[in-house]
Amino acid sequence: MEKQCCYKAFFETEENTVYHLEYSLLIQSVEQRKYYGVAVRMTNETGASEEDAVMGLCENREKAEQFLLRLKENLALPIELTALCDDFISE
Repeated sequence: MEKQCCYKAFFETEENTVYHLEYSLLIQSVEQRKYYGVAVRMTNETGASEEDAVMGLCENREKAEQFLLRLKENLALPIELTALCDDFISE
C-alpha cells in the first residue's frame, strides 16, 4: 500500500488549541488493479495524534482525489471519516 499526502490544513478551537490535519490518498494494487482509499490524520500542538483510514473506497483515482479535496475543504476529522465514506459510496 502506498500513502500520498495530498492536502494539509489546520483549525483553531475557541480555547486556542491548534490542530493540524493531513489528508492522504491510499493506493493499493491487487492483481493489476488499483484501489483508492483515504486517510485523515489530526495532530495537536503537543504531538498527540488521531488517524482513521478507509481502504478500497473506489477504483477511480480522480473520484478519490475529488472526495479527498472535499474532506479538506470541510475540515473533516478522523472520527467523521467512516460516515463520510459511507455517504460517498451511496452517492
